[in-house]
Amino acid sequence: MQQNYLHGADSPQINVFLAATGWNLKKMMKKLKEKFLFYLNIFIQKFQILLFTAKFIYY
Repeated sequence: MQQNYLHGADSPQINVFLAATGWNLKKMMKKLKEKFLFYLNIFIQKFQILLFTAKFIYY
């Protein structure tokens, strides 16, 4: 870890808590990104199939 710039008796505990929170948020954002890209890929594939198989009616 880097230098702790917090002051007081509880600063090491606060620093560890903030570092763990940042680490967990990073992991959660990675999972969210993977799920978003997975569902976006499915949506794009379904949309392409719909576009190429649809019969358009012109008036």
